[in-house]
Amino acid sequence: MDFLRDLGHLLTDSGALAYVLAPLFMILVAILPLPAEVPAMVNGMVFGPALGAGVTWAGGLVGAVISFEIARRWGRPAAERFLPKRLLDSANRFVHAAGWSGLLAARLIPTVAFTALNWGLGLSAIPRRTFLWTTALGILPGAVAFTLMGTGLGAFYRAHPVAGGLAGTAILIALVSATIRLRRAGGNATQSR
Repeated sequence: MDFLRDLGHLLTDSGALAYVLAPLFMILVAILPLPAEVPAMVNGMVFGPALGAGVTWAGGLVGAVISFEIARRWGRPAAERFLPKRLLDSANRFVHAAGWSGLLAARLIPTVAFTALNWGLGLSAIPRRTFLWTTALGILPGAVAFTLMGTGLGAFYRAHPVAGGLAGTAILIALVSATIRLRRAGGNATQSR
């Protein structure tokens, strides 16, 4: 919880600049393979549930679009140059067969890496519009949930600093452990096919 509290203080101490820094940090974690749960929780602590969820969602969406567009603009031509055409055609058929419902479901499955999905879909032939709306809708539940978690932790910590610190640390460890386990389980399932 101390880590979350320190990040929260960093934002609140920056004054109005917090309204620029928080979305930029969300954009950064959406582009790079970094967990977005911690900054989402900090957004909840600093901005409250509604604005915090908005900052988390908008930053995640902008970062996803940036990743997609970079992959589409420069990654796709490189992939076409270095990968066999049959492999790219197979990936496009898979994305097409999944359809919008499969793409939306992929956003809701915790073992599917958010950043990898953004970059990978940029390499595919998925229409931009489909990527945008499935991403916008698919990341909303997580943005709200983790922001609300931070809002509750912030209130609890202010009322009970020692217990809040212990609870926050335990929750952070549990989140990181669960994320690692789910991703490993997803990777093992993929390898066994």
